[in-house]
Amino acid sequence: MKTTLVVAVLLLLASVSATACTGVVIAKDGHVIAGGNEDWFRNDSYLWAEPASGRLHGVVYFGYEIRGEFGGAEPYWYEFQGINSAGLFFDSFGAPCAGLPDEEQLKPRMNGRIEQSIMRWCSTVEEAVRMITQYDRSFMTCTQYLLADKTGAAAVVENGAVVRMEGDTFALTNFHLSDRTHGGWPCRRYDIATRWLAENSEPTINRVASILNAAHTASTRYSVVCDLVTNEANVYYLGDFGQPIAIDLETLWAEGSDRVALSDLR
Repeated sequence: MKTTLVVAVLLLLASVSATACTGVVIAKDGHVIAGGNEDWFRNDSYLWAEPASGRLHGVVYFGYEIRGEFGGAEPYWYEFQGINSAGLFFDSFGAPCAGLPDEEQLKPRMNGRIEQSIMRWCSTVEEAVRMITQYDRSFMTCTQYLLADKTGAAAVVENGAVVRMEGDTFALTNFHLSDRTHGGWPCRRYDIATRWLAENSEPTINRVASILNAAHTASTRYSVVCDLVTNEANVYYLGDFGQPIAIDLETLWAEGSDRVALSDLR
């Protein structure tokens, strides 16, 4: 069952990369704005939340129920993005299916879901990077994770590399920043995001939303943008950037929430 689930997730994220996803981070002037476009072929996206409990952080997730699109696995919920109460953001991206470095295969296998583990237990990008990279990353063969935290750190974890933000802006699409020869490059959406960041990197939710709007495609199902310092967040459904949906992160972190269709939040 575990092997089937891992294969299904790899196929899922590979299919996402076949459409298009875009992530952006701006960290300056006391703000850290992170956001991403989720592109896929289904509109039935959801929000749900796990409340904080003891040492476990509260988390707001955005994602889908996967219902056998990629084989015979039982239905399961997959978290495409998350924001936790410690100020950590993650976004999962499809990526070129690259081979796993030999040294990665010598590490222990992850028992459980890494997305849930990093968001429930980790407070910073570095903690999340350490948690992910201690394991054999064969489950990330076609996957990469964008991470950002309220201290202003950001990074992308690939299956065999970690690329950190060196300035105060960062952009990611569906190729490997560490090695563009793996595929997915050149990328029009990456060019748009980096050009818009160079022209104006104002650290506001509206600015990141405008960049994601410029880079979005016909397959963009929703977009999430948040300020990891002020705990503000907006969702934009089906590419409608003129109608932001405010998300009460602090209440959701405290109380949790059953799954709610994003279409019902409009």
